[in-house]
Formats: sequence, structure tokens, C-alpha cells
Amino acid sequence: MKTSTTSHSIPNRAAYFLAALFLCAFVSPTPAAVTDAGTNEDFSAVSNSVVKLLQSRDTAQFAKELTPTIEDLRAILSTNTAVKDADPLKGFQSMCEGNRQKVESSAKVLLAQAETLHLDFSKGKIQMHIKTSKPLNTMQWSGLQARLGSVPYAEEVEMEFNLDSEATSSTNGNFKIGVRGLNKFPGGWRTYEGVQWLAFPSNIADAKTLCEMAILDKALAYKGITGQDDPALLKLGEALVHFIRERDAGIFKTEAYVTGDLYWTLVQQSRRKGPSRQEMDNHFNAQAQEQMVIVRSTVQTMEDAGIDLKNADIQIKEAAVERMQAQGPPGSVVGLMGSQFTLKLAVKTEGKSKNGTALSGDYILAANQIMRFADDWKVIENIHWYQLPAGILDAKAAAKMEFENYVAEYGTLPPRTTVPEIEFITLDGEKKMKLSDLRGKVVVLDFWATWCGPCQEPMAQLQTLRQTHPGWQDKVAIVPLSIDDILKEVRDHVDKRGWTNTFNVWAGDGGWQSKPATAFRVHGVPTTYIIDGQGQIIKAGHPAAMDIGKEVDTLLTQAKLGTQSNP
Repeated sequence: MKTSTTSHSIPNRAAYFLAALFLCAFVSPTPAAVTDAGTNEDFSAVSNSVVKLLQSRDTAQFAKELTPTIEDLRAILSTNTAVKDADPLKGFQSMCEGNRQKVESSAKVLLAQAETLHLDFSKGKIQMHIKTSKPLNTMQWSGLQARLGSVPYAEEVEMEFNLDSEATSSTNGNFKIGVRGLNKFPGGWRTYEGVQWLAFPSNIADAKTLCEMAILDKALAYKGITGQDDPALLKLGEALVHFIRERDAGIFKTEAYVTGDLYWTLVQQSRRKGPSRQEMDNHFNAQAQEQMVIVRSTVQTMEDAGIDLKNADIQIKEAAVERMQAQGPPGSVVGLMGSQFTLKLAVKTEGKSKNGTALSGDYILAANQIMRFADDWKVIENIHWYQLPAGILDAKAAAKMEFENYVAEYGTLPPRTTVPEIEFITLDGEKKMKLSDLRGKVVVLDFWATWCGPCQEPMAQLQTLRQTHPGWQDKVAIVPLSIDDILKEVRDHVDKRGWTNTFNVWAGDGGWQSKPATAFRVHGVPTTYIIDGQGQIIKAGHPAAMDIGKEVDTLLTQAKLGTQSNP
């Protein structure tokens, strides 16, 4: 399976629900430009803060010392940023507070893991040695610094130390700690990602701790894992086998699907102001209803084809996620989001499908998103069949499965699909329009939102396309389509930035669940569709992964040649 190229997008509805409700405070700057900046840096102040944390257990003081503050941001503020604002730091206060909470939370996790292993660092002397295994770079704080402005950036600073016998029993090897996501401000190095254990002496950590550390190491590199890396994946696989064996959506909901209680536990563990239980339940229940429709469709596929595996021998060949991303506090597996989960099964049975095809063979069940909780992975979004033995499905059902698999993998409708009819509202005049009203033009349809950080740069670049392609004239419509909740917020955002070189529209009520977003199967923003004059999708995905100008020019040239050869 392939993943979509939206690693810097705001994630799909289910993942965004988690981030928006109780992980949204964990914010980091956007690396608009990254270049090698050498390695000769002094991290002694960071090291001293880590030592004080271990000895005093004062997580609040640690976060205060190492988290970027408004004063740090003011010190790097440029006077010639692209966006003019009377108060350019407005909104960054809440971001700083969110990052402070994240860093403090990471420190609490670090100390809790040490306590679990019966480690007491208040005794004895800690001599910390700094090891920087990765080169330093530079990073730009978008919205605060001008285009060429930047600050030094360190992806991770590794530190190691050992202890004498007064602190703990003799150890075999060193302790290693990592501080991630550091920027150097005039006042010193600050972290917006926090601190976590990287290694323990071999005779200190138990198997569970070592397993979780290995999982987190892969998550930090946005890599995937299998059931061999994390037995909890196999546990989820067993629940899903039970579900397909019984063809019972209730079993899926009880054993494999996330629950409101699990979500609420995350809210409480974050120890920050979040939604009420009623607000969370309302959102979760709406999401669950949507997901259970998909679950029943998965069951219906089996019933329509006559796939009865109740008495079959079903063996799990592999349970895996293609990519992980940490959504919770550093150092904890709780909140890990796994993308493109697959469960590969070997089935042996005497049974046959309705068309007489043997049911034995290789099966793959997939889910777009799963999430790690304390001891379990749970499905978050879109359980579906990815592969069934050849011949079991008829041509129509096989084509539908192929279509849905494409949507699940790439988060867009496939190329050469006729666009669905949608209606939207113009920001100028608040008039209702249909997408078909633009038929005959090449359409660049960009799904975005004002609250989506990664959407802002692509949106700004859309404004320059007509200037650099004067020949487009009325042959091309550039249509940014906002999925914000309130039209006025979109208009104010656009007007403030002077983004008037595009045909700006609003999806209407519903946000992720708005009719345009659901019709185009939008799983993340920004997502851009390039549509030809006949209403066929030519290309779709993250705008950073495509040369929009070149794609549109090619379509216009093809249309011109077609007109000339077929008068």
C-alpha cells in the first residue's frame, strides 16, 4: 500500500478530532527553509535543566526554563513580514502555553518511567555528556520572520550519563535522554517538543519499556511497525478476525473500535482545559455513526459475495502500520497514530462463494487510521477490504473495491473520475454556485481552512498563478474552497492577506462533514484537485507535490490541439 503525500497536511476528520480536542496545544513552528548550519553549539544550559529535572522532579520549572516564550518570539520578530498586523504576536500566546504544557507533560512521562524502574536520581552526582548525532539546521517561524529570516534548529540533542552506587544499583551501560525540536533564540535554546528517554542500561529496563522505546524511536522517524515490533497490533488483528468470522458489526464496535471512554481518558491525561464530556461525546457519536456505516458496508461485501468464514482456519500472516506519528506527549506510546493499517490473513476452508469460487486464499483487511492507547491499538477510521482472493467478487464489486482502496490510500478521488456535483457559496456576494457552472474551464479546486497552518503557503502561491500565466485569462478558474465553520472568518482571513487573485468560496456548514468535503472524499487539508474542461479529475493530492502551473498549461495545450484537429 502507498500513502498519500500529505505528511505536512492537517490530518483527516478522525485524527483532526483528536488533535483539535485535546492535542491541539502541541504546536511547533513550520520549517519553511532548512539548511545545514554546522554543529559547534553549546547545549550546556539545556543539559543543566535536564539534570535539575532528574534531581528535583520539578516539571513546571523545567518547562518554564526550556519552552519558548512570547519574549523569545518577540526577539526574532521581523518588521517586514508578508502579513501586516498591528499585533503580529496575537495568537502566539496560546501556542506558547500549549507548548509549555507539552514540554511539562513530556517531563512527567520521563519521571514516571524512571519511577516505574525504581530509579532515584535525587541521590548521587549526575555528570551529563552531550552527544549531538545530527547536524544543526535553520528554521523559519512563518508569520513572525521575513522570507530570509531564520533561527538555528536542532532536531534532537542526545545526552548520556551514568550513576554511582548511591543513586541506584550498579548499571551496565549508560542512560540516554533526548531533547527534541529545539530552536536557538537570543535568550538561549528552547524546545517545543520536550524530553524523553532514549536508552537505559541493559540491566535496568524491562521488556515492556524496551519495546515501547523501540516503537517510539520509529514513530519519531515517521516509520511503520509490525506485530513483531508491538504485540498490541496482533491483539487488534485477533479482534478483527473475530469480527469477520462472525460478520458482526457489534463485535467490531466492542472489540476493535475506539470508544468515548478512551478519548475521555486522553482528555483527562492531558491535564489541560478541553471539551466537556458532553461536547466530546456529541462529536464522537457523530463520528461513530459515520464509521459504523462503513463497517456494515464491509460486512455487506462479504454477505453479497457469500464469504462465510465462520468455520475457516484463519491465520494472521502480518499486522502492520505503514507510518506512525506521535499525537500525545513525548516518551509515551499513548496517542500514537498509525496510518494505513493492514491485516494480512491466510484462510483455509472448504467453503465457496456464491459464484462457486473457493474461499481459501490470502485476504487483506485495512484501516486508514488506528490509534495506540495504554495497551491496545483501536481502529479510528475506515475499516475496509483491501484484497480478497481472485474471482470471489463480480466485476462491479471488484471495481468498487479498487475505487475505495484508491481513496483510502491517497485520500482523493482517482484520476479520470468525473467530478461529483457540489454546491458552494462565494465569499464575494455570498451567492450559491455549483461546480458545474464552471464547466468548460480548467478548474484548480483547493480544499483549505484558515486554521490549517500547512494550507497558508499553498494558498499564497495560488495568488501568483495568474500573474505568471497571463495567457490563462478566463480559461482557468482557481477556486480555493474553505471548510471553515464560519464564512465571515474566511472572508476576514482572505481580506487581511489580500488574497483576491482567486475565486474564493466556502463549503457551507459542516466543516469536514460538509457536502463538498465528503463528496470529494477529503481526508486532509490542503488537498488540491486539477479538473479539465469536461469535468474529469486529472490530478489530485497535496499542492506541494504538484506543479499546478505546468499541469494547467498542459491541459490548455491539449484542449487547443484537440480543437484544431477536430473542428
